[in-house]
Amino acid sequence: MSTSAKRAVIGACIALFANMGMNSTFTVFLKTLIGEWPEAYAVMLLPITVGCSMSFICSSFLMGPLMKKLSPRMIFPLCAALGAVYCVAYASAPNYTVLILASVFGGLVLSLGTHAMGVNVITPYFAEYGSKASAVIGTVLASASLGAAVFSFSPGLVPLVGNNWRNAYLVIGAVVVLCNLIAFFIIPKTPKTDPAASAGAAGEAQPLPGLTMSAALKTPSFWLVFFGIFFMTVMYQGLCGHLPTFLKVIGMEENRANSMQGIMQFVGIVFVLFGGAIVNKIGVKGLILFAGVPLAVGCLLFGFAFKDPNAFWFAIVCSVLCVTGAMILNICPVITPALFGQREMNRINAIYSGGVFWGAAAVAAQIMNFVINETVNGEVVPMHYDRGFLLAVAFGVAGMICLFVSLALSPMKKKSAEA
Repeated sequence: MSTSAKRAVIGACIALFANMGMNSTFTVFLKTLIGEWPEAYAVMLLPITVGCSMSFICSSFLMGPLMKKLSPRMIFPLCAALGAVYCVAYASAPNYTVLILASVFGGLVLSLGTHAMGVNVITPYFAEYGSKASAVIGTVLASASLGAAVFSFSPGLVPLVGNNWRNAYLVIGAVVVLCNLIAFFIIPKTPKTDPAASAGAAGEAQPLPGLTMSAALKTPSFWLVFFGIFFMTVMYQGLCGHLPTFLKVIGMEENRANSMQGIMQFVGIVFVLFGGAIVNKIGVKGLILFAGVPLAVGCLLFGFAFKDPNAFWFAIVCSVLCVTGAMILNICPVITPALFGQREMNRINAIYSGGVFWGAAAVAAQIMNFVINETVNGEVVPMHYDRGFLLAVAFGVAGMICLFVSLALSPMKKKSAEA
């Protein structure tokens, strides 16, 4: 493996660590924000919804044209600037509306500077990675998960910065800017060649095997993967978004309830790495099952078997089962070349990794709210977590079915058969 290939991985890991970490801090400070600006719970979640929605729009519609103008390496100075605006706006926000508007910038960083762009940085070196390409992808994605886990302890910054969450956001912004600029200088410059072509025997540019973006959009497999990733993400994000509150409602003390989220994040890093390492052995179908089935079992156990707030170790077992859901992000860059080839892998994967995943994250909590909450005496009360977790499992199973059908209808297999 060349030095350039190694530098691409290191730079991508540094940038994804900061960019994903920054976007994970809002829920950590949510309780403090509610104390400063008392709003309805659904309104307090609007910054998450707006940010994830912006990520969906950017990844689905803007990533392709932007990549024609900027190299993956050049995205990270842009993320540094957007991250700075986001954190400064949060630190100086005079009201809650500003937080909602500022989340647009967080969503752009989420789209441009996390999973999809991380894979784009290492794509030119796939030939050098060879059979280790999936493990490399897992390492890069795990760095984002690590950022989310580490930044979840950002409230610890507050005593260090004058017991002020606004100052904590300024520190976080400085870290984001520094990490993105370091990534920019570490990641090597890529040659200015057509990303959809490779050198032929005579030294002439030859198209890489695979479908163009426009051709992929016309296949059933493209939309089956679209909805498959969407549904599986609703299961994962729906659980993550409601788990701490569920545990508190049934009587678990706050510190323990919050620790479940930390356990899921840290153990999830191991599973993301594990998913990248084992995909060559279990295949894409095995990866889909490994990501979805334990998560579904964990959801059902939380909803229908976990009733005793003192059974802390049982909660840990359920949480460890659920962390396999983090491997949904491994599915995106692995299933894309399997179905559509490498010709425009970066553009197609950006829609799945950055667009669909975060689009589903934007609506997952709201979807779950419809069946969990009930109005009692004019007040919305969370009462039906069992129904909510069952709904999440139904979404997850539907997603796995969509992905399996997409593989059965693989356009690359059809193309090979015709050849």
